[in-house]
Amino acid sequence: MPAPDSLPFALIVFEVACWFAGLVLLWRLATGRLGPSVPALAPWRISLEGFVVGILLVFLGGAVLPQVLYNLSNDSLGPAARDGDWWLMARGAAFQLGMLGGALLAALYLRFIPGNASLVASVPSDTTTRTSTPTSRPILVGTITFLISLPVINGVGLGWKTILALLDFPTSEQSMVDVFRNADDPVLLLLMIVLAVVIAPLTEELIFRAGLFRYLRTRISRPFAMVLPALIFAYFHDNLAAFVPLLALGILFAFAYERSGRISVPIIAHALFNLNTIVLAMAGFGIEN
Repeated sequence: MPAPDSLPFALIVFEVACWFAGLVLLWRLATGRLGPSVPALAPWRISLEGFVVGILLVFLGGAVLPQVLYNLSNDSLGPAARDGDWWLMARGAAFQLGMLGGALLAALYLRFIPGNASLVASVPSDTTTRTSTPTSRPILVGTITFLISLPVINGVGLGWKTILALLDFPTSEQSMVDVFRNADDPVLLLLMIVLAVVIAPLTEELIFRAGLFRYLRTRISRPFAMVLPALIFAYFHDNLAAFVPLLALGILFAFAYERSGRISVPIIAHALFNLNTIVLAMAGFGIEN
């Protein structure tokens, strides 16, 4: 293992290499030389009623599990009752797991409840588009998406932070980033990493991309279908400094999902992006996303 003093330099070299790769891939994407241009995501043939039921189940899960957490006694909460970082992690986990549970219930409801044929609807004929074959290499495509996101999101973040500073608005980091930077409890740190790298990407991509974006993309204007879920995704993180970068990230993930036809692609890209942010925060680099 490298000596601690050599870690920042090694990390800088790694980040520069990732940025360079991301810029090359972005250029290839912009010039049409990075994979097929025809979307691989098939229309989602679900009725408005079925979609609303799914959304309600997600919101219900996101509301119920945190409320259960709030109602637990101090003895049941353990470290979360005495330590602010533990409580922050517990609240985040309850909210994410509650929404994930709601999403899974919605999927089961739409698939297995008798009489749900009425919840499946045909997509309007004027919005149905030709699709290509979904990618057979989601790990590779997810990694490519992550690499492209680095120069794009950090460039957007730098511009947004400059605007906020000129307008005298706060540019503070997300609270979770600060926890990673200052965590001294290895158990808490491990749980936070699992939450940020596994649970959050899975939950958020299933809801915002596989749910909202996929439903909207064949029913309203495609640009609005990409932007609207990304706006909610950015607002969901409750941080002004990260709002526009996360908006851009949500649009990028929707584009990757549409092009690849696999929800695993934005999940992998999201997980790698969060992991990269964690590593940079723990190494002491200033992160705004």
